[in-house]
Amino acid sequence: MFNRLTTYHAGRLPDEERYGDFFVVSGAFGALSVTAETACAIARALDRRRPPTWLTFRDRAGSFVRVRSRDVRALCESTVSQRAYDRRMERAREREDRADRESWSDD
Repeated sequence: MFNRLTTYHAGRLPDEERYGDFFVVSGAFGALSVTAETACAIARALDRRRPPTWLTFRDRAGSFVRVRSRDVRALCESTVSQRAYDRRMERAREREDRADRESWSDD
């Protein structure tokens, strides 16, 4: 049996668990990860003069998905470097919050 915690603590993920670059389609149905090719196909369909009622595609996990075009609210790129930048920004914000709390609690 594969122990996921051992790999986690070793600081690396197995190849099948690396995220890589992808796009996120989100809306009333939630959020789905898709490949760049699928994202382009969805964008083309939504850009049509008369978008289709339904969008049918496969997400990155291979699941068959069918959603109403009108329910799609966002199509966003998510690259490894963008997510790394977001994590750095979040850590910096948390450090600022801690510093602000510490300055108030020293009274």
